[in-house]
Amino acid sequence: MLAAFVPGASAQNTTAAPPAPAPSPPPASSPNLNSPQLRDFSLQPRQRIVTQPVPIQTQPPTVSAPAPTTTQPRATQPRPTPAPAQPARSTPAAPRPAAPSPTAAQPTQAPPATQTAPAPAPAETAPAPEQPKAPPEQVPVNEVGGGFPWYYGIPLALLALLILAYVRQRRRARQIVEATALAAEERAAKAVETARPEPQPRPWLELELKAERLSSTNAESLVQFELEITNSGAAPARNLRIDVKMFNAGEQQDKEIGAFFRTAGRESTKCNLPGIRAGQTGAIRGEVAMPRADMRAVVLDNRYLFIPVIAVNALYDYGDGQTGQTSKSYVVGRELEQAGEDRSEKMGAFRVDQGPRIWRSLGQRQHKLARRV
Repeated sequence: MLAAFVPGASAQNTTAAPPAPAPSPPPASSPNLNSPQLRDFSLQPRQRIVTQPVPIQTQPPTVSAPAPTTTQPRATQPRPTPAPAQPARSTPAAPRPAAPSPTAAQPTQAPPATQTAPAPAPAETAPAPEQPKAPPEQVPVNEVGGGFPWYYGIPLALLALLILAYVRQRRRARQIVEATALAAEERAAKAVETARPEPQPRPWLELELKAERLSSTNAESLVQFELEITNSGAAPARNLRIDVKMFNAGEQQDKEIGAFFRTAGRESTKCNLPGIRAGQTGAIRGEVAMPRADMRAVVLDNRYLFIPVIAVNALYDYGDGQTGQTSKSYVVGRELEQAGEDRSEKMGAFRVDQGPRIWRSLGQRQHKLARRV
């Protein structure tokens, strides 16, 4: 350890320590005041570091904290290793620079990374005055939204109003044109109705067929029926020409029935009546037959089944040489009696492979082919 040096103490009380024989550096010892290296050595008082004021600049320089004036601890500030003491020689050795006293207060320099040397102040230079900051730019009073003058919107608003008025005017003109055209069409229709003469009353005939009996022989099949005729019109019907024909139910029935409606009563007729008054209803009895050679029976489980379709056509005259027509068709079959029901939608076919037979419980269903002119 180093012995503390007290100013004013006697120098004869301090002795020099012999050099250490170990190769490692010797421990620190008190310096020998009688050695030639410490001649003319005097302790200086501690110096105070005075920091000169830095003139004010536009950008303030980085000012580092002043270095401490106290001696730093040995752990943070490595001390220089003192040279070993040399024995006294007869010849004076060359003078060496005096080593600083460990107790002398030396200003400790800050690390170069954190210490900034103050810039030297120029001689007789006044500090530069601070420049006044420019005030923020104000938004003009006559502008809206930070840059768009409000009076620029007046022409746009006027243009929008003109466009809106133009569109409304066009729409209104189109509505007026449409209303005028509609009114003209209504007036034209009323004028045509006024000029057209009132339609003359005419008759309308309604037909209703009821099958009563079917008999099958080896020569033909014959159906007996009752035909009810009603005039639902407002004028009498004259010169009634009634024709009835039997067809086979199948794929060709509609085509054959349509051809019959176009020609019936014109080339030949089955029944002629002088006429029927308006609102009058009458009935006639008749029969229609089909030869066995024209019958096309359906074979099912070695049974020959026959399903007849009867078409009725009526032509009549009315007014000044005008002609009317009423046509209907019916599918004829056996009524199937069911418990709790008077009539079923389905009907049975007629078996014609068991010799002559007669069926009395017949029924009929109106077919889709019909006309009324």
